[in-house]
Amino acid sequence: MKSEHTFALIALILGIVGGILLCKNAISVISKVLEGGRHVSFESPVLVGIGVVVIIASVMLWTGRYLAGGVINIVLGIITVFYGKDAEGIIILISGVLGILAPKIKD
Repeated sequence: MKSEHTFALIALILGIVGGILLCKNAISVISKVLEGGRHVSFESPVLVGIGVVVIIASVMLWTGRYLAGGVINIVLGIITVFYGKDAEGIIILISGVLGILAPKIKD
């Protein structure tokens, strides 16, 4: 396996882990909405949406669109850190950086 593919695989795994950690609150958000709860915070659905987009961007990294997927993950990682999810945001940010660096690594 080439180093480029190794970096892309690591970026994919980190992005999926970060996205799943953000999406784990989706069940509670959906149950609150279905119960008619009017007190659903704004950041919960936003973080679930960010998690889904991060997973899609990570798959883009694996398919060879390094710059697009990397930039998306970097931007969403910074936004996630801003919303107070530091661990998830840093994982996503590292995924984006590895995605951008992947094509520059030569064997």
